[in-house]
Amino acid sequence: LKAIITSSSWNIAKNELTQFAETAVKMGVAFDITAEESGQAMAEMRTAFKMSQSEVTTLADKINYLGNNTPAAAKGIMDIVQRIGPLGEVGGFASGSIAALGATIRGMGVAEEVAATGIKNMMLALVAGESATKGQHNAYIELAKKVAEGMQKDAEGTTLSVLKAISKMDKYKQAAMLKELFGSESLGSIAPLLTNMQALEENLGKVSDKQKYAASMEKEYAARAATTANKLKLAKHAASALGITIGNQLLPGINSAAGLFSTAMNSVQAWAQANPALAGTLTKIAVGAI
Repeated sequence: LKAIITSSSWNIAKNELTQFAETAVKMGVAFDITAEESGQAMAEMRTAFKMSQSEVTTLADKINYLGNNTPAAAKGIMDIVQRIGPLGEVGGFASGSIAALGATIRGMGVAEEVAATGIKNMMLALVAGESATKGQHNAYIELAKKVAEGMQKDAEGTTLSVLKAISKMDKYKQAAMLKELFGSESLGSIAPLLTNMQALEENLGKVSDKQKYAASMEKEYAARAATTANKLKLAKHAASALGITIGNQLLPGINSAAGLFSTAMNSVQAWAQANPALAGTLTKIAVGAI
């Protein structure tokens, strides 16, 4: 906790330090990463999306909920969000929507860095407006008008409209359109979306319903903590049972040995009482030898 709180590179306000550290620990447990890694991720996302601690905690809840309800792991989704973060406001995308996009693409087996590159290129292309290339302009005419303006008003809806329009095109045209709009390096990450639009819409719905993702990270942390405490309790009981078992096995031998020792000591004591002079001499000899 001390290392997390005192990290000078994160610029966390003093009144948020305790909450930041606690969330970093819980996020680390929920995401299967170290508290330091989760603290670094939160700090980067706070800066990229200009978030308060409460807002970045909400984003972490969304990522955790997506990680629990999609094939993608929370850690992988978080990595994609971190990579895209600085461009989030450019495209008009909410951080949760970026997480949903990332979870959908990562869930189809696309590597984090490839998914992030594809989403970045798609966002930049869709907001290009007047700066779009001639080829992109021609592609836009075929899809819809005022895409760039639509991205600022409803980034998620506009993106879905564009992707749906492409998905309805003939298969041999789809790759060419994606390449023209988003670049060849985006094909590996954006193309799979065309065959899985339902999953994308479902994931966007998951991060728009607060009742679903609220306190997701806190609940998972509590569940894991309870599981750990229960395991420790079971281990303690097992150790006690082992001690009792060993004790039951050894007690007969210990009792027998103790009885023999007691009988021998009684005999020695009786002999010493019957032969005080000799016993005294033997004692002096023993002490001298020692």
